[in-house]
Amino acid sequence: MGNKDLLDALKKALDMEIKGHKFYQDISQTCKNNITKDTFKFLVKNETFHIENIEKFYNNLKEKGEFPEVDLNNIKNKRADELHIFSKNIKELKEKIEPNDDDKKACEFAMNFENAGYKYYENMLKNAKDEKLIKLLKFLLSEENEHYEGIKELYTYLTDSANWFMYDEGSFPQG
Repeated sequence: MGNKDLLDALKKALDMEIKGHKFYQDISQTCKNNITKDTFKFLVKNETFHIENIEKFYNNLKEKGEFPEVDLNNIKNKRADELHIFSKNIKELKEKIEPNDDDKKACEFAMNFENAGYKYYENMLKNAKDEKLIKLLKFLLSEENEHYEGIKELYTYLTDSANWFMYDEGSFPQG
């Protein structure tokens, strides 16, 4: 893959992350319950981080013809506690929240969006040769997967909270 193709692919990734950021920003302001709102605010922060890093790669490739050195693992380790915001919030809440269709639809859209992002980065990874780009793509794949799983957990909670609590606490009916 030549530099022009890489720039095009990074530009598309950047546009995708910007759209995600806007969607999560908009939906976080209209959510009806705090857990959904906090989850989408968390995703806004993450999308901002993705945008910044993809921009670094894009600009460095465009200006210098190479990718920058970025320690994404160190960054991920520093943010590890944040990645479980949803589970922590629900465990602390322990009360029934009346989900609404808008929050459920937002989760469905977000899961599809994160899945599409995962597939895009997976496809880019297949063609990547540069080790720095490979690191970025693996990082983004991991992030997209974690986002998807968190949103899926939220969706499960919104659509079937009684069973979510049973599953999360490991209390299953014995038969």
